[in-house]
Amino acid sequence: MNSPFLLPSSVCHVHGTEPGPRVVVFGGTHGDETMGVQVVHNILEALGSPEGAPTGQITSTFVKGDLFLGIGNPEAVALGKRSVSGIRDLNRCFHETFFSSPEALRIPDQQRAAELKDLLASADYFFDLHSVTAKETIPFVGLTTFSPRHAEVCRSIPVHHILDVQAILGQDVGLAIAELTQTPTTCSWVNRHGGVGLAYEMGYQEDAASVPSATAVIVNLLVKVGVVHGRLREILKVDREQIDSVPDQRVYRLVHCERNRFHGFHYAHPRYTQSFASVKAGELIGQYEDGEKVCATHEGLLAFPAGEQTLTNNQSLFYLAVPVS
Repeated sequence: MNSPFLLPSSVCHVHGTEPGPRVVVFGGTHGDETMGVQVVHNILEALGSPEGAPTGQITSTFVKGDLFLGIGNPEAVALGKRSVSGIRDLNRCFHETFFSSPEALRIPDQQRAAELKDLLASADYFFDLHSVTAKETIPFVGLTTFSPRHAEVCRSIPVHHILDVQAILGQDVGLAIAELTQTPTTCSWVNRHGGVGLAYEMGYQEDAASVPSATAVIVNLLVKVGVVHGRLREILKVDREQIDSVPDQRVYRLVHCERNRFHGFHYAHPRYTQSFASVKAGELIGQYEDGEKVCATHEGLLAFPAGEQTLTNNQSLFYLAVPVS
């Protein structure tokens, strides 16, 4: 199938030899999350791309339809930083307001979003590989829409927690609340254009041991949605027992973001740096050096807690999530 858009840089278009869906997989949407980039390289290498390089076009008998594998923000990856500009990262750039703003389009990360938006809008499925700053974490799924189609895909992912981030992740990018019916993320952009987009949070962002398991999860997803043949799992030595034993899953939604005030915050207990630690409303989470206390606003789970090593630069300390009934 010919693409109705210019192929973005650092993206490889793998043409299938049979009809099938259009699927996009990215690593490195945040430049300091490089384990996902390695997953992309692993899959590309198995499909026959020289050295797993995400560029250009190849044809593979393993593929049905069109598979695009790439690096979300290659310039940020090269810098080892979450974003290029430090103003707004790529995963907060996907909103119509920004694409129509000359001022916004001067930001390098927004320019990359403009390069990617047509590809993502055309996707039937999009899987964005992410990782987190907290060392004590477990893989989970993040999404902005939990439709029956999303639920079907999630049943093929071996995670306990599915996190509906709502529009809360977009409240720090200069948009009016009325404009945030969906958060301005890559996945949300796909969802708004009729596809199924989700983020697979594969673990701690510096844990190389997460790469083999995440590769297995993504390859299994590609098989399940019908864009690759099952025999690719054999090439990559995917452990079928690991990926087929999907645990009980529960959906949560974000209800609060605790913004970082940047004056010496310390957690009250190390457990608060762990993803999905349970908390009670009013429970002390930590305090700043001037004595100001930070308490949980809701009973639920801590999500996306800033690791001890990133408290000096993370815009948020943590998010709170509650179960969806």
